[in-house]
Amino acid sequence: MKPSLEALPIELIEHIVTFLELDDIASLRLTSRTIENDASQGSFTALFKHKNVELTMKTLQKMERVTSQGRLGCLLRHCTITGILRNKKAAAAAAYKDIEYSRVLAAAFGNLKRRTGMIASLRLSLDTRGEIINGEPNHTDDFRSWRTVWETALCTFHVTMDALNSSQLPVIEHLDIFGSLRACSLGCDAFLTLAPKFLSTHVFESLKRLTVSLSAPHEAVKENANGSNVYENIAPAQSRLSEPILQDIMQVSRIMPRLEGLDIHWFNLGQFDVNSEASSVTCHDSGARLPPPSLKECTLRGLYVSESDLLQFLNAVRPVALTLTDIRLVSGTYTAMSRFLTGPESPVTYFQLDDIREGGNLVHFNMPGRPKFPYRYDRVGPSSLTRRDSQAKEAIRYRFASGRPLGSPARARWVKEKAREFGPPNHQCLYNLIEMNHGKL
Repeated sequence: MKPSLEALPIELIEHIVTFLELDDIASLRLTSRTIENDASQGSFTALFKHKNVELTMKTLQKMERVTSQGRLGCLLRHCTITGILRNKKAAAAAAYKDIEYSRVLAAAFGNLKRRTGMIASLRLSLDTRGEIINGEPNHTDDFRSWRTVWETALCTFHVTMDALNSSQLPVIEHLDIFGSLRACSLGCDAFLTLAPKFLSTHVFESLKRLTVSLSAPHEAVKENANGSNVYENIAPAQSRLSEPILQDIMQVSRIMPRLEGLDIHWFNLGQFDVNSEASSVTCHDSGARLPPPSLKECTLRGLYVSESDLLQFLNAVRPVALTLTDIRLVSGTYTAMSRFLTGPESPVTYFQLDDIREGGNLVHFNMPGRPKFPYRYDRVGPSSLTRRDSQAKEAIRYRFASGRPLGSPARARWVKEKAREFGPPNHQCLYNLIEMNHGKL
């Protein structure tokens, strides 16, 4: 008998496949039906479980075609929908394109529903290279324009959610709405449309984790005469939207009754027009008032909230693990929250508090450790506190620095890093989506 690849055990073919590039695997599968079957196991099928799908007609049509054929195309479990950054020329025809994109994506999602019944995770992201026009990449420098980024993010969100709603494809593990990118968020008014849109559906009924980066509606953000954002009196403006967002999130979470993990990030765009229609947003719950889910993990980052709203939210979702990062109380103190965390009836067994504030005062904890930057005339403890298990029940004591921060490289780095993570883009951190994401794009 002549030596033959077909005579090799499937396990050995599998091992060979792990050393090959995708094109080489495809060529190997074409050698015979036996090899096609043997080379289409473990490692090869794993290549189809995670896919990044760009919002272009060519890519979406390919996705629809592949998923309609079954087999490998319907192995997709973890899907990233990537919006392509649009410059002004490309944005002119955006409305028509978005309707077509949504239609084709809905057909692909429908194929997945018929063949597998669900998708495990769905993530929304952006690409900065620009759209393809006449077969050529239309390179754009609009990654320096936060408005262009926000508008592209909004279009990507609407296209994807409309396709989900049309196909009724369930997402059962994780929904990530721009939570993996820095300096790219969804306007909270758009996010709040999830509740009425999916109220009577099963799309998010089994969802386990939600990650979302939110901001004020970009249409409402004020600009100076030179086109730059207005940054005066930011805290009251941000609190008007981010403060009630906790209550609105509880309304949205009612369409996700099995939710176990929640990660909410807020990006501060600056001052906005309080008279703008876009700034008056709320979640209108037209269905039965079901209780919000009890969470295993809850992370809140960058929000401006009141003591009462924060406490009401925590009492409602009762997380086992809680992370608060750069939370600013616009009224009240952290005293009641501390009692919630450490009380004998508290469900919390792990918490991390990092750079939280009362008004403009950074909280420093009365414990051994050093602050992230020095102060004039005062020595304070760290601004980060992590406790778990029995330590989580120990009393939390904190104070504010009595002196002003010293000008130092550590302080400058801290300020710049906060602007990158939570905004607003200003003279200390000029907006640049690529630089802010350190090579992710």
